[in-house]
Amino acid sequence: MLLRSLITLGLILSFAPAPALAQNPAEAGGEGGVAARTSDEGPRLELDGLEEAAPATAAAPLHAPAESFSVRLDPGITLSDRAAAIIDRTTIGGYGEHDFVVPQQGTTTFVAHRYVVFIYSRISERISTATEVEFEFAGSPLKRDGVLSFGEVLLEFSVVDVMLTDWMTFRAGVILVPFGAYNLRHDAPAQELPERPIAYTTVVPTTWFESGAGFLGQFGLGEHSRLTYEIYAINGLDAKILDGQGFRAARGSNLEDNNNDKAIVGRVAYSPWLGLELGFSGYTGAYDRINNRVNMVNGDMFWRLGSLDLHGEAVWAFIDPGFVQGFRDGSPANTRDRVPTRMRGYYGQADYHFRIEPFFELLPEEWHDGYFTASVRYEEKDTDMEFVTAAGDAAKLTVGLNIRPVPAYALKQAFSLEQNGASGVQPHLWSSRFFPDSNWQYIASVAYLF
Repeated sequence: MLLRSLITLGLILSFAPAPALAQNPAEAGGEGGVAARTSDEGPRLELDGLEEAAPATAAAPLHAPAESFSVRLDPGITLSDRAAAIIDRTTIGGYGEHDFVVPQQGTTTFVAHRYVVFIYSRISERISTATEVEFEFAGSPLKRDGVLSFGEVLLEFSVVDVMLTDWMTFRAGVILVPFGAYNLRHDAPAQELPERPIAYTTVVPTTWFESGAGFLGQFGLGEHSRLTYEIYAINGLDAKILDGQGFRAARGSNLEDNNNDKAIVGRVAYSPWLGLELGFSGYTGAYDRINNRVNMVNGDMFWRLGSLDLHGEAVWAFIDPGFVQGFRDGSPANTRDRVPTRMRGYYGQADYHFRIEPFFELLPEEWHDGYFTASVRYEEKDTDMEFVTAAGDAAKLTVGLNIRPVPAYALKQAFSLEQNGASGVQPHLWSSRFFPDSNWQYIASVAYLF
């Protein structure tokens, strides 16, 4: 319990606002698990920090690692004994997100958006495993338009890591695809706005996870500079590439691949000094059985200037001409719809953290160190650059205001205006029709980490 308490405290402290990104290699690791924000970091998804914190803060385990496995493998013990032997090596955490949505058109509604459970376990000094299980809209059953159906419970991240050297770890399993920063840092408590960028749910289909294997690590380049990398071979995107949805329906299966080509995806991030990180990602892979390919590039930036965070990304996709086909004969997925040949999208966001001292002095003592965050984001997506359509083209402006009484709990609210391409003209904020033709939406949301 002491171990769990100290690790949980570490997670909470890691969300404290701070002026710079971590540079010490020992403070960082591969993306893919717990959304963290240390005193020196921007929002990150890192489990390696937990791995490093555990030995220094742990109470004496009930069993030595080898003894613990021996107990669990003993055929003569009960199931409860097997479970008890896990406690000394396994940590459970997670996060939740609940929304109240007020659209310009449609009905207001509460949404139990996400409940995510993290499980982390150290198998040995060099081998560890981490898993993320997500219940979206409270799982099953899901009621939509008065009809009950199966809900969504996803294994979005489940890997086993083997540390080969200080700068290289081998990872295999269900991998959070390292394409862009947002897909790696999408956890709701780490984000200041309730909704994800429109291009980063379509052109980059966040949450994008695939079965595969590869390597990750980092190099220290001086006292405050570092280079991190991740590169994997994965099943990759298939042929269900559509205007409007982008690559969302094309995310690869964790059961099978529709061709023998394995996609290669990777991200390199360079942090030259505390508070600045620049990332570049690339993806290439065949999407059908005749080797038509998807090639994508993405650039991302995070820059902390005192109480102001500036961040953004831009993505371009280049797709060989083809059709939605290449699945097994007779599959209804072979619709033969035309595949878009080019996509693009981007967002830019500013978050300003501030305090109103008299207000927080009125709150309970444990909330005296709380703070507000004011945010503004502008974004665009185009999931078929040959045509302007209502589904495929959009421009969106969002403003938000959050309060975090403690770093691990955020009460968010956001108001957005979104214009689509229904008029046949590419929507932009700077066009004269953006404000008259946009639909508005208000969202209040709570996000928490545990």
